[in-house]
Amino acid sequence: MQETHGGLRERQRAETLQRIHDAAIDLVRDEGFTAATVANIADRAGVSRRTFFNYFPTKEDAVLGAGPATVPFEALDGLLDGPDQLKKATLVVHAVASSVRHVRTDEPVRRALVKSIPELRARGGQHHIASQELLAEALSERFDADDAARATALVMVGSAVLRYAYTLDPDIVDDPDSPALTAAVELFRTTLKDLT
Repeated sequence: MQETHGGLRERQRAETLQRIHDAAIDLVRDEGFTAATVANIADRAGVSRRTFFNYFPTKEDAVLGAGPATVPFEALDGLLDGPDQLKKATLVVHAVASSVRHVRTDEPVRRALVKSIPELRARGGQHHIASQELLAEALSERFDADDAARATALVMVGSAVLRYAYTLDPDIVDDPDSPALTAAVELFRTTLKDLT
């Protein structure tokens, strides 16, 4: 019975997160970013301001559908072992970057809003930096100093691969098996070999 209660609670939490995000997007699209205050978003979502802040720390996060990143520690296993370390590193970065998104988003709408609203770009940048710092901390905890330095360098290259792949196909956020991601890994692998 406990699992059912926990499952219900999680489902209700996910529904409330989604409702707040959808209300924030609708307000920004209908009335503009300035009019999308926390109070107005909460009102449209049918929640109190206190509830809003239990789910999102800022209105920017509500619009982005974003929250703190997480590191899938199991993805760090084998990062420095075996073949295709660049692909592994890129997938680790992808997993951490994707974890920032806490709700389903209409990606073309979200991208258009981020492009047109400087505050959303700035907040997205803050999430990017925080996720990189979180990943660097996880690497330093997981590996000894030499391996942590190597893993950090590898993940930094993986981050560049992911950024390049995003320019080819912005929908890679939802698809770690995207052909654009595979093509970007191959291009970087070839380019790095040519540099040596």
